[in-house]
Amino acid sequence: MNFNLVFALYSCLLGFLVGALASLFLALSNLLIHLVWTTVPEQLDTSLYPFWICLFGGLLIGLFQTYIGDYPRTMHQTLEEFKTTGRVTYEGAVVKNTVAALLVLTFGASLGPEAALISILGGLMTWVGDRMTWTLQKKEQLLELGIGAMLSTIFYAPLIGVSEAFEDGVTRANFKHKSVKIVLYGLTTACGIFAFTTINRLFPHEVLFSISTPKVNWTWEVLYFLIPAILIGTGFGYLFVMFGHLTDTVARKYPHPLGLAVTAGAVLGLFGTLSSYFLFSGEHKILEFSRIAFDQSVFFLISIAVGKAFLTHICFSFGWRGGKIFPAVFSSTAMAFVLASFFPYTPGLLIAVSVAASCTVILKQPFVTATLLLFLFPLQFFPFILLVAVLIKPLSVRLEGRA
Repeated sequence: MNFNLVFALYSCLLGFLVGALASLFLALSNLLIHLVWTTVPEQLDTSLYPFWICLFGGLLIGLFQTYIGDYPRTMHQTLEEFKTTGRVTYEGAVVKNTVAALLVLTFGASLGPEAALISILGGLMTWVGDRMTWTLQKKEQLLELGIGAMLSTIFYAPLIGVSEAFEDGVTRANFKHKSVKIVLYGLTTACGIFAFTTINRLFPHEVLFSISTPKVNWTWEVLYFLIPAILIGTGFGYLFVMFGHLTDTVARKYPHPLGLAVTAGAVLGLFGTLSSYFLFSGEHKILEFSRIAFDQSVFFLISIAVGKAFLTHICFSFGWRGGKIFPAVFSSTAMAFVLASFFPYTPGLLIAVSVAASCTVILKQPFVTATLLLFLFPLQFFPFILLVAVLIKPLSVRLEGRA
């Protein structure tokens, strides 16, 4: 990567664009969610409202996919298209991705906004690149920076983009290349977070993506339970992945978009009538949930963990496209609280290492996982989180290979 002032300037401008885009998109989706889930229910008197509104959402999403197309695009589809063609389609696709993503998020899908935002960003970056005399390599680098900044912004994890540079390893031969890439990631992310937080202050918003853990009170007994915590997290991560394979198989056997989307809406609505924690991706609810988790029954915690993991893949495979990272962290946290409720020895650490193991199996990127959880848990736990993520990576690859 040739580090020059002009490209660095473009990287900063990209960061501002990413932050502003993410903030405006989330503000619009939150407004629609408030309208559908707060304003309208206040005028009605029915305990089955979640079921009927999710079913209606499934109908709209199914009709959209039947007559408009398979939107929103997933993160994998966006990256694969760019790798194959050197560009991301934007002619009409940006609007379609935006509308489809807003439908999915508004009607309560257990999915996050990151996949849709990255597909929208990819289209916009290709549009910009078509109007500038950049090489394909420069376009690819800019898209990588934009994706890193987008993930860092919406997950409140500034180091995610930087951690991407380490996933393939840093050798002496590519040290300079990696170092420059890290600097550009840092510039882009800083500008993105600045734009995001500045614009976010203009709109009413809730505290996002934060976990309330018990006060850190170190006890030596916790050492006995670190291995069980890691095993439980690893097992749950594997279960999360297996749910994805199962729902994908079912969706391939019954490839009717309208029927699949309505089915997903019905299932989501049924679960939603049981608990609001099953609805949405979880970034707004994880703090609230962590504050009341120790007061809940083990059955309730396991139900939320397994149910949300299952719903995430039902939604995704059946046409309600979106990101899986937020619900993966939420459901993994719910399962981790099960162990911590039985063995209250430095419970925050048990929760942290269990979630780290689970998310590493799901994401298969230990440094990304560690930086994602860096500000989610007390800083004292980060060395344990990083160590667990690095150790679990080979196991996660082996488990996926056998799936």
